Amino acid sequence: MRLLLIERLLAGSFVGAPIVDTLNEATLRAYAADRRATADNFPWLARVSPARCLSSEVTGAGASRAECWRLRRGEENGANLRRRLLQSGMVQHYEGERGAERLVRMETANGKVQYYEGEPGAERLVRAVRADGSVQHYEGEQGAERKVRMETANGSMQHYEGEQGAERRVRMETANGKVQHYEGERGAERLVRMETANGKVQYYEGEQGAERMVRTEFADGEVQDYEGEKGAERCVRTEFADGKVQYYEGEKGAERCVRVVPGASEDKAAAEKRYKAMRVAELRSECERLGLATTGVKAALVARLLAA
Repeated sequence: MRLLLIERLLAGSFVGAPIVDTLNEATLRAYAADRRATADNFPWLARVSPARCLSSEVTGAGASRAECWRLRRGEENGANLRRRLLQSGMVQHYEGERGAERLVRMETANGKVQYYEGEPGAERLVRAVRADGSVQHYEGEQGAERKVRMETANGSMQHYEGEQGAERRVRMETANGKVQHYEGERGAERLVRMETANGKVQYYEGEQGAERMVRTEFADGEVQDYEGEKGAERCVRTEFADGKVQYYEGEKGAERCVRVVPGASEDKAAAEKRYKAMRVAELRSECERLGLATTGVKAALVARLLAA
C-alpha cells in the first residue's frame, strides 16, 4: 500500500522534487478515498512529511465503534476524511474543510457504493452502484430520497414513480429497443403494453406474472386480437388497414381462418371466392398430410367444399 501512496505522489511531481514539496492535501485526500488505502502507512508518512500527513484514531463503542482518518498539519488535526464502522464494515468518505465536512460516498460490506450531494447535514443520496453492476438513481431531499431510475448490467433501463418506499416500476427500456409499460402498486406491477423497435405495439391484461397478450397493433395498420391464458394466447381476429376482417379458430400456432368480412374496397363475391380458394388449399394440404393420395377423394372433398 505504501507503493500506492508513492505512485500518487509521483503522478503529480517533477523528477528530483523532494517528497515534502510534492505531497499536498489533494494527494492525501485521494489516497484516503482509495479502497486499497490502509492506515499502516501513516507512521511512515508522518516521518517523511511531518508537516502534512494523515492520522487515525478509533472512537465510539459497540455498533458505533469506528476508525476515523483525518488530515493532519503538524500537531493540529484537520478535516475528517474517512470513517469505517468496525462492526459492519461500512466506510464513509467525506470532503470539505474541518467543521464543514460533508458525506460524499458510502461503501457497504456487500459491495454497494452510495453517492451523496448536498451541504453538511443535508446530504442526500443521488446514486447507488450495486455489486451486480446495476446503478440506481435517486431524487428528493435528505430522508425522502426516492428511486427514479435503474440501469442494469444487461443494458436495460427501468423508470420508477412514487414516494420513498413506494416506488413502482412504470417503464422499462431494453437493450434491443423494446419499451415495456407497467401499472400497479410496488411489488404488483403488471405489464400492460410493449412497444418494439419495428413499431409493433402489444397490449396485455392480467395480474403480475399472469399477463396475457390481448391485442397487437402493427405499423402498417393491421390489428390482431387474442384470447387465452398467458403462453397460450391464440389469434381470433385480424383487422387489416383496408377494413377487411378475418376470424380464426384453433389453438395457438394452429389457428385457421373460418370467416372473412370484406373491407370497404372489396366486394362480397370477391371475398367469398378468395375464402373458398384458401379453404381448398387448406383441404389439399390436410389430405396430403393424412396420406389421401387418391385424386378422386380429393376431388370429391373439394367439390363438396365449393358447393357449400
